This record gives sequence, structure tokens and C-alpha cells, in this order.
Amino acid sequence: MYTRLSAPLDVQWELTPWCTYNCVHCYNYWRRDERPKRVLTEDQLEVHRKTARELLENKVFHVTLTGGEPLGVIEQVLPELRQLAAAGVHMSINTNLALMTPEMGRLLKELGIRSILTSLMSANEVLNDAIAQQDGAFRRTTEGIKVAVSMGFRVSVNMVVSKKNFDTIYDTGKLAYALGAKAFCATKVSKPSNCDDFTGFPINRAQLGSMFHELIRLRKQFGIEVASLEHYPACVFPDTETRTMFGNRNCSAAKTSCTVGFDGNIRPCSHAPMSLGNVAEQGLSASWIGMDSWRDDSLVPSVCKLACGEYPGKCGGGCRIESLNALQGVGGSDPYSLEAAPTAKRAVAKLKILDPTAVVQLHSKVRFRKEDFGFIAYRSSTNWVAMDSTLYGILVPSKPVSVTDVATAYQSSEDDALETLSILAAKGIVQII
Repeated sequence: MYTRLSAPLDVQWELTPWCTYNCVHCYNYWRRDERPKRVLTEDQLEVHRKTARELLENKVFHVTLTGGEPLGVIEQVLPELRQLAAAGVHMSINTNLALMTPEMGRLLKELGIRSILTSLMSANEVLNDAIAQQDGAFRRTTEGIKVAVSMGFRVSVNMVVSKKNFDTIYDTGKLAYALGAKAFCATKVSKPSNCDDFTGFPINRAQLGSMFHELIRLRKQFGIEVASLEHYPACVFPDTETRTMFGNRNCSAAKTSCTVGFDGNIRPCSHAPMSLGNVAEQGLSASWIGMDSWRDDSLVPSVCKLACGEYPGKCGGGCRIESLNALQGVGGSDPYSLEAAPTAKRAVAKLKILDPTAVVQLHSKVRFRKEDFGFIAYRSSTNWVAMDSTLYGILVPSKPVSVTDVATAYQSSEDDALETLSILAAKGIVQII
């Protein structure tokens, strides 16, 4: 059971369905009856204006600009993006970088964007272009990466791994490192919801395990950060090393994040085919409230609830959309799930306890949002905490705070107060002074 927040912390905003490429694994590819146009219509621009207003009114902390290819339309939605930036909303962007130029980079920096996630299908140029269904895609993306890196952007490269490019994982990660990327991600392909025949694309469990091991090999050899951008069942990891590295990602759909489409439709996540509202009709808040079944554990497979000691931990039985696409329904088993307790253990990082004499102060970059239970204190999508009004009242004056101050306010032990301050420090909410 997850506490319902008043609104998402993070939103994926699909600015357009148009893209320079036509990747066969993309969930947008299978939606297309005809090729979308690059120039946004006045109706689409009006939806974007309403979306920006909803994001601001609901005090969303972070927005990821995505698509389609967002760089193709970003100049058309500059007024809305500048509104978000002026209000302190942090933005990042998912782009294939085919349209990246120094001028585009300066525009992104004007909006406060510093982080870019891009896609590269393979280090093999011919294979990459075949998957993108666009000649020259490899050259355009790699050149775009070079421009972004030279301008100081933090670039992460994601490779969607299928049977088509599985054998090139290592070489693609090595290329990402050579191009100056800070991180390389390998993420298994997922069947698009309205694709009738995806034969020849999905990797099997053994290949998934090998994908994890290739990422670890790249990290050890080059020192590059590695990740996989999917939420996997806990029972799928072949050993403790892979589970320690990649098993802590949880599904944020309708819990802390959601997706707003270019048409204003609001979905639990980008892969989800179902719309649970629209910014121009119900609005973000009402649509968010309507996603309760995604956070009340009713969609967790019964076999996981009964047989797995991980429940109700981060696993949640795997991906609900993978289950849907495997014709099991959103409450069925993830096709990668073993329907058994995991054999590998998940390593939980030990909290670093502060010195009992430490004095801390609220970090200047923390932003707050009022909630029914108190407040959200937010630094990033991974560094945020929920707190009650008492703790908020202690921290917000931005005065020095000691263990004794917290213990006195709560009439608690100093050990408990020290643990509280240690958690806040670990999340970057406070800093030692």
C-alpha cells in the first residue's frame, strides 16, 4: 500500500508523436496509422498550454521532456517551458540527439536542462540504422552525443536490448564510454501494447541475466556508471551481484510519477496504453486520484503475495504492462517472473549515522510541497522524503539544528533523533555545518 500523494513528483511529458527515427521497438511506432507531422497544430499547442498550467498548479517538481523526438518541437513550446523554468521546475530531456546543434544546446541550457538521456541501438552502424529504420541514424546520434558532451551536458546512453542487437551490448557500452557518456544503460525491450506480432524481439531470462553481467563488465573495465531503466521481478536476477546492482529500482507508475501525452491523455507510465484522464478535461489532480488501483497493491499477482518474502517490498510482482501485453491482464504475472521467492539477496545500503554532535541546516536547493500528512521535501527523483509538520517547522527557518533539537521537539530518544537527521543527510535534504 502506497500513500497517495496530492500529485506526482515527476512527470514524463510527451511533447510530440513525431520522430526523426521509426524504431520498431518503440511503443509510439505501433500507434501510427500514418506518419505524424513535425509542426504542432494550434489544438496541440493549446493542450500543451493547459499541460503546463496543470504542472504548475499541482507543484510537480520535475518534468522529463520526451516524445517522439522533443527537439523537433521544443521551439514551438518555449513559452510553456520557460514558465516551468521560471517557477523552479527542474527539467531533463529524452532525445535521440539527431537534431542536436550548439544552438539547440544553448536553448536547453537556458531552460536549466543539464541532463540528457539518449538512445543508441547498437555500435554496429548497419544494425543500428536497420532498427531505427532510418539511414544515417547512427551517424546523427553519435555526432549529437559529441556536441552535447562538448557543451557540458551529462549524457546517459540507453540501449534497448532485443534479440536483434543482444550480441552488441558490450561494444555499444564501450562506444558510449568513448563518446564521453557518463552512464550506459541496457534495458530489455518490451512488447508495444498494440503490436500483434513481436516475434524475434524479446530476450529470454538467460539473456536478461547475461545483459546484467555485461553491464557489470563494462563498469569494472571502464568505470562508467551502468543501469537498466526497467523495474524487474526480484526473482529474475541470477545472483546477488546483479540483484544488488539492478534490483533496487521500483515501479513509480501512479505512485510518484505518471505520463502526460502530447494529446493531454494521462497514463500511469509511458508504456501503459490506458488513459485515466486528460489535462483538458479532468485535469491532472483528478486523473491522479483515479489511479488508486496502481498504488493499493490490488494489481500485485496473488502468487507473489502468497509465496514471496519480498512482498510488499519494491518488487511488486514485476511490470504490470508486461503482464498486460502477455495477455495476463494488469494483475497477472510478469512474463519474466519465476513466480517464486528470489534466490539472490538484495543488498540494502547501511545508513551512515552522523556524529551525535553534528549540527545540520536545510539545504538551499530543497523544495517543499504541502501534503495531507505534512510535506514532501524534494531534491531529486531519488532524493526526497516525506515529513510531518513538526520536522518541517524545525528545518524551514534554515537555522542550525542539533540532535537535541529534534529529540526535544518529538520527546524522543536522541538515538531516534540522530537516525532521523542521518536519513535527511543521506538524502541531501540537510547538510552538516
